[in-house]
Amino acid sequence: MGTTDSRLLIAVWQGFGFMVLAGLILCVIFRWGEVIPFIAGLFSLESFGIDVVIGLASGALMALIVTVIMKVSKMELPENELTQMLKRIIHMRGGIVTIALGAGFAEEFFFRGVLMGLVIDHWNTTLVLVLNALVFAALHIPQYKGKILMHAIVFIMGLWLGALFLLSHTLWAPVAAHALYNAILGWHLRAN
Repeated sequence: MGTTDSRLLIAVWQGFGFMVLAGLILCVIFRWGEVIPFIAGLFSLESFGIDVVIGLASGALMALIVTVIMKVSKMELPENELTQMLKRIIHMRGGIVTIALGAGFAEEFFFRGVLMGLVIDHWNTTLVLVLNALVFAALHIPQYKGKILMHAIVFIMGLWLGALFLLSHTLWAPVAAHALYNAILGWHLRAN
């Protein structure tokens, strides 16, 4: 792996780190005095095994559905700087792991754990789920610019991942689902 590739992977991991840091800062601001119990609750081991199995099954199902939709609709990723970078990353050693585990953990911690977790006890559950999915989809707008179907898929995934969080009360299921989904689609994209 060349120096440029290493720098790119480091930059991507730094971006994931920034997302986690932003989540931690929000936890400190809104859960002052109970940050540790709040975060520990997101990673409760009480139903770890079943949560991971449900997450992996959900991630595989989501990846299968999206792969079929992409094949049937002949949908391709838009040609832009972000998708070019994604294609470059998945061909690097450790690239699929970066996209799967890095995004799976950082995005789920921030979107489901922090953004949903901080307000779920105070706001209407349906509203929280929909708003969270909209914000999650908005993060992906530059990457899928001009591809309405991709935006719809990301929004539905946001709903699905949020529902996993609400049902399990931990991040294990959504992290496992997101990581496996990204890994499968990364391998699919790498093969094409």
